[in-house]
Amino acid sequence: MIIQTVNENQFIDSFRTWDTYKNNFSYESLKALYEYFEEFAECQDSGTFELDVVAICCDFTEYKNFEEFQSDYPQYKSLFGGHSESVDYYTSVILPECWNGKDCDNHEEVKDLPFIIQNF
Repeated sequence: MIIQTVNENQFIDSFRTWDTYKNNFSYESLKALYEYFEEFAECQDSGTFELDVVAICCDFTEYKNFEEFQSDYPQYKSLFGGHSESVDYYTSVILPECWNGKDCDNHEEVKDLPFIIQNF
């Protein structure tokens, strides 16, 4: 097995160079995914994560806002809350940098911000 370490720019380029997958995630969301997988790798015994662009594109979805998400999943009333009507009760929610400084519990403040979920 050959292991190659990639930095954030190389991670982003891995998606941008594939015609099929270059539009799956915005630049900001790719940065958030890089941070997510970097933290994930640190928690693994091996300290590594295998970069598989196709698998990531199949396993994660970026939504432009909560309204777009609700068109696919109308039963959910919020992203956070840890209860059966919130997304975080069922799956991982990854937030791009534009969420920094926002009150995640204030739906009005965050309803138009993009986010990524691990498909479930």
